[in-house]
Amino acid sequence: MKSFFKGFFMTLLIILLLVGGGYYYLTSKGHDADAKETLETVTGEGENHQILVLGVDSADAGKAENTRSDVMMIANVNRDKNQVSLISIPRDTRTSIPGRNGKTKINHAYAYGGADLALDTVNGLLGLDIPYYVVVDYDFVKEVVDKTGGVQVDVPMDMHYEDPSADPPLYIDLKAGPQVLDGDQALQFLRFRKGYANADLGRVEAQQAFLKGLFQAATSKNALINSPRLIKPYLTKTQNNLSVGKALGIGLDGLKVGSENFITGTLPGSPQTIEGLSYYILDEGASQDMLVDYGFKPGQ
Repeated sequence: MKSFFKGFFMTLLIILLLVGGGYYYLTSKGHDADAKETLETVTGEGENHQILVLGVDSADAGKAENTRSDVMMIANVNRDKNQVSLISIPRDTRTSIPGRNGKTKINHAYAYGGADLALDTVNGLLGLDIPYYVVVDYDFVKEVVDKTGGVQVDVPMDMHYEDPSADPPLYIDLKAGPQVLDGDQALQFLRFRKGYANADLGRVEAQQAFLKGLFQAATSKNALINSPRLIKPYLTKTQNNLSVGKALGIGLDGLKVGSENFITGTLPGSPQTIEGLSYYILDEGASQDMLVDYGFKPGQ
């Protein structure tokens, strides 16, 4: 029942969009330094914000030692075009990791050296200079859904499954049909894998429907008014090198982006078995073309 974060790549950007409202919280609470940085982030020079987003199969990202990242994605928030581009990096991508001999799967980097090594590995592989990272976990997603007031989803089938040995233990019990999912139910929905007629593709489609519902909830008037409450989970339930002020600045930029301006993709490549292990081998030329098309600037 792993791969919880597969298909959940937009979560961070939605949260940054929400906490943009926290700028007003900072000014009202006297956090002038963070508020000043927020204003400078929004009005300063430079057209892009770039972030590495890591999802870990754990209830606590801060204690997820020796845990491989289940999802790696890079995000580009283009302030000039009011556009967000998101590129997923398959976790089995074969690459070199700084300080390690030979090549291995890219998701090992987080287990070897945490988010800093994962960021160095991604930048080295793609020829980028992404400065920021954010690591999210189960508890973060659960709390965010609850604080947005729940997410409207049409559950495609009855979902029942138990795995007491999972981390955290997994108990899924959802009925089919349209409904508003709270945080715990959202985790059940996202972690369910059985029963889809077209296997993983069906699961991805269901998760995309959830993301659409979450985006709608996140951009509702009520959610934006209550957005300062999301500062706490950002501070306590993620690992990151983004200050509150910087995150809020990105959030304020994100408020300008419509759902039609979210562009997503996966680095092109193909599976290959090498010495008995399954890898994903990037098509380097096509990958570089995608990075350019999505607003990244490799080699600069």
